[in-house]
Amino acid sequence: MGWGQGKDIRNRLTAVNEHGTDVITLRHIARKMSISHSNIQYYFKNADDIIATIYSNHLKELNKEVSFPDDHQYSLFDMLRSVEIIFAHIYQYRFIYTDPISFARRIPQVRNNHNERYRFRSKQLVNISDHLREKVIFRKDIPTPVWESLIKQIYTIGDFWISANEFINEHKGETVIRAFTNLVQNMLYPYLTAKGVTTEITFSYHNIK
Repeated sequence: MGWGQGKDIRNRLTAVNEHGTDVITLRHIARKMSISHSNIQYYFKNADDIIATIYSNHLKELNKEVSFPDDHQYSLFDMLRSVEIIFAHIYQYRFIYTDPISFARRIPQVRNNHNERYRFRSKQLVNISDHLREKVIFRKDIPTPVWESLIKQIYTIGDFWISANEFINEHKGETVIRAFTNLVQNMLYPYLTAKGVTTEITFSYHNIK
């Protein structure tokens, strides 16, 4: 039946994204999915079990969508496009990111998966930035601690832009994805060389089109 597949569950849980998970129970989820309460209980003890499964599959899907071979020659376009893809994917699972701290405290698996993802993505971003410095896209005069700080800033935005949008903008769909992709893009601007700025402008033109 594919209960472990996040897509199967996600596609039928529009109400969770719209209203959050505080009021969501197994019975509510079963009704939304047009199945019996006893059927869903066979697979999950409670709603947190479903959230943990959805989050785990969300990360697996994300890793497939944003992956590069070991010998890939990274470009700034790759980096910015990856941010855009990640934000678009996070938006599909935005109910998790509306209050990620609550989930992390309540569901250990969510915290563990998040920390594993953080280590993996941080290492990937370090590799990309190193490569782009060698290609004279990023400046070489920026100290390593500053680069590490920038990577943490990007990751922090990735974790909390959904909740920030709820407070500040209340944008929807592609509008909010593009707005926060542009925010990360603007954060990178001071670190670019003249060559990097040309690439950045090309990415902006691609988005406008």
